[in-house]
Amino acid sequence: MYQAVRENLPVFHDFFRTYLLPVQLRDGARLVGRWETEDSRAVAICAYDDQAACERIEAAVRADPDATKAQQHRAQLPRLMTATDVLMHSTVAPDLTARD
Repeated sequence: MYQAVRENLPVFHDFFRTYLLPVQLRDGARLVGRWETEDSRAVAICAYDDQAACERIEAAVRADPDATKAQQHRAQLPRLMTATDVLMHSTVAPDLTARD
């Protein structure tokens, strides 16, 4: 979850789509969706097989040279947001979410 700086929302979303998302997807993240609330929070939900997979993918993202480039670019941008990571576990049985 991110509390975005309202006046920088367009820059925040562009930075994510252009710089972060490609790295995350390449390194194994599965983005379920990303939403913006009326009070300028952005909520991104990624699916992981388990906590170990999450940690492994996050480590791969941090080690990715393009992630370093992204953070160098971000340093040139105005303040975009504050972030809170929350690990959630599904309360729905896997067979109820399967699609055919």
